[in-house]
Amino acid sequence: MSTLAQNLVGPFIGIFAVRLGASNYQIGLLSSAPALVGLLAMIPGAKYVDSRTNKKGITAAFMWAHRLFFFLLALIPLFAEDSRATLLVILIALMNFPGAISNVGWQGFIANVVPSERRAAAFADRNRLMNIVGTLAVLTAGRVLDIMPYPLGYSVMFALAFVLAIGEIQVFSRITELPQNGAAQQTQDVPWRRFLLNLPRSIAADVKGLAHQKRFLRFTATSLFFHFAWQAAWPLFTLYQTRELGANNLWISILTLSNTGGSLLGYGFWVRYSQRHGSLKTLFTSTLGIFIVPLVYAYSRSLATIAFFNILTGVIFSGVMLSLFNTLLDMTPEESRTTYIGYYNTAISASAIAAPLAGVAMLNLFGYKVAFLVAAGLRLLGSLAFGLVHWLERAEQRKTGTET
Repeated sequence: MSTLAQNLVGPFIGIFAVRLGASNYQIGLLSSAPALVGLLAMIPGAKYVDSRTNKKGITAAFMWAHRLFFFLLALIPLFAEDSRATLLVILIALMNFPGAISNVGWQGFIANVVPSERRAAAFADRNRLMNIVGTLAVLTAGRVLDIMPYPLGYSVMFALAFVLAIGEIQVFSRITELPQNGAAQQTQDVPWRRFLLNLPRSIAADVKGLAHQKRFLRFTATSLFFHFAWQAAWPLFTLYQTRELGANNLWISILTLSNTGGSLLGYGFWVRYSQRHGSLKTLFTSTLGIFIVPLVYAYSRSLATIAFFNILTGVIFSGVMLSLFNTLLDMTPEESRTTYIGYYNTAISASAIAAPLAGVAMLNLFGYKVAFLVAAGLRLLGSLAFGLVHWLERAEQRKTGTET
């Protein structure tokens, strides 16, 4: 249900912005502004979720607040034409406040639902199903958007996404929350005013405690650099597809379909690889290939070529998406896991603020080809950084005799 709702909105925001007359800077803000809002929301939100006894309930509340913005996006065509692009950027930014909190709450919640030894297989099965359902949603929505008059089609799709999101939250509410034990049993809800007053002191205590979490800090720093390299090219892809190659909504759907097809082919291999070598080595191995994406864009002059190579990149990215989250769960202490995930996601959000703007700056300075080549080089360095982390982990395991 979540995938159906999200895929009627997310894949088409970029092309919707272009059709609204958004500037290059506003296209960059579609990635950077939500990241800035998430940066401000993540740590307080994660700590608030961790402080509640009913984590599922508070997570569902933030999910409701986030999905409500789908309906607000459907109302954009009712406003004056010269204000629509700006309004789109503002709504996309604001919706990430509850979105960031609900996401980190879900990550902490689901870690206690799926045992660590079953995560690789379970999340691979989940991702396969999400890709199939998501692709069908994108293909259908893309075709409908090209048939229906503009901008009515976008309003219909975004409103339908809101209806599906209602079903999503109803399904989520049926998950049985596991009994809490240990320190979690001692958690008592406090009024939100007292929570806010105690927040600075609590964050200071967290920072002091983080100094002793060497594995978590090392992984977070490496992932921060990797995400900057990964995210820098995101607005360039949207601009190149729509303005240089003339992609319409149907072509956006085809590109998504080819990527999904590759993902479905890749998950089986990466699950077996992860079960044999672990999440961290899988992350290093799979990220080695992501530099191919901007490299292909640098020399491609047709959407058909990009669609063909998207099959290969889908195979690669299935390994990245499977292992990145699993590695994060491996690196976070079980106690206060949601809070640690909040700190991690805050760091990644800092990258998501700067990286898209850096990508647009490279485009303005050097043009598409050089910007894509620089992005490819950065992605390769990010992958090698994960390789270094894997080597250090293995060295420490050999030293302590815990290597398996």
